[in-house]
Amino acid sequence: MIDNLPPRRELPPEVRDRIRLRVRAGLAEEKRPAHRRRSVWLVAAAVVVVATGVVFAAGVPRDDSAGPLAPARPRDPGHDTFDRCWNAMKPYYPTIADPSAWDIPFVLSHGAATLTAAMIGGRPLFCETTATTVTVSDPDAVPSPVPGSQAKVYLRTADGLVAGMADPAWQGVRAATPDVTLQPDGPTAEWVSPLSHQFAVFTGAGPAVRLALGPDGSEVDPSALVSAPAALTIRVDRPASADRRSEAGRFLDECLASAPQQVPDRGAYVAGPYLTWNDRKLVVARLGQHMLACSAQPYPGRAGATYYAIDPSSVQELKVGAGGAALIPVSAPVKDTGEPERLVLAGGVPDNVTRVSVTYPGGTPRDATVAHGTFAIWHTDADNSSTVDARTNVKAYDAAGNLVIEASLKLF
Repeated sequence: MIDNLPPRRELPPEVRDRIRLRVRAGLAEEKRPAHRRRSVWLVAAAVVVVATGVVFAAGVPRDDSAGPLAPARPRDPGHDTFDRCWNAMKPYYPTIADPSAWDIPFVLSHGAATLTAAMIGGRPLFCETTATTVTVSDPDAVPSPVPGSQAKVYLRTADGLVAGMADPAWQGVRAATPDVTLQPDGPTAEWVSPLSHQFAVFTGAGPAVRLALGPDGSEVDPSALVSAPAALTIRVDRPASADRRSEAGRFLDECLASAPQQVPDRGAYVAGPYLTWNDRKLVVARLGQHMLACSAQPYPGRAGATYYAIDPSSVQELKVGAGGAALIPVSAPVKDTGEPERLVLAGGVPDNVTRVSVTYPGGTPRDATVAHGTFAIWHTDADNSSTVDARTNVKAYDAAGNLVIEASLKLF
């Protein structure tokens, strides 16, 4: 027995978050079949892993496709992203051609946001659409330079998008936030066009967060901080707001406003289950096909400070039956020394579901909290199993007691 080890030290919560997200993203991409990576309905709860290191950066490979830029047309006739961008620009450029005449190197989606990169009259344009808002870069504005390079930034949005023109010598773009830890929705979504050199990265860092950019393949110089000119317009073209008068709603407002991570349309998310444990709080919320969990806990070592974190998840297809829900892997606020570990098993269910039963390996069925198309239930150390491939059973029922969803999944 080794009895001379130094006292155990808790990792700062932002380090745990960063480690957990990297592990989660890597495991999810390795284990899920390619054709299911955007439609899987059950995924494992988060695992807290101990390691060291402080960095937030993601490489952006170039698309090696060749050929001239071509006018873009929506692949799906029901997809109206281009028209929303066009309508937002028309008050400022009445004679602008419709999107069928635009050269569009790429369209990039990340969670609830979609970024359209375009070249119009030889000038770059970036348009981000979300469930409620359209944000368009100003084609006449002077872009902000990236120190030490020929790269330029044309747009930063409230939910963390940064877009501009990459240095022609760069093979990709890396983004780093020197001051805070961010929780993107899985791997950061990004793209660089080899033709127009336009780039876009969804960083999760709002304009108030210091952000540095650099070339892929090397560490980002933390002094290469970027800004951006004002957007041409930020237009709420599909107003939506959620009632926040409940205790869950009030905490959701507080948490979304205080977390360094940003998500689009935060005022439109409907608060679902609200869980508390000692001095920790966690709420699950949903907006259409997008869900998130937002949590708060005392910040270790910082008297009176609170650590807020957002863990978003997106579900591209919610179908009744086998693909009828999506569990989001969220961790409860990290334990204090001597307290049992607690995670949260949470997810989205069809609107007709009124009851969700969870049976952990070797345990008895327990009802989760269900509200507004989401559910959540605590997962403690006592719910873990040492059995290889032990399964947790999840059953969802409608108001008449009919079984809507039944699934067996491995959490760890």
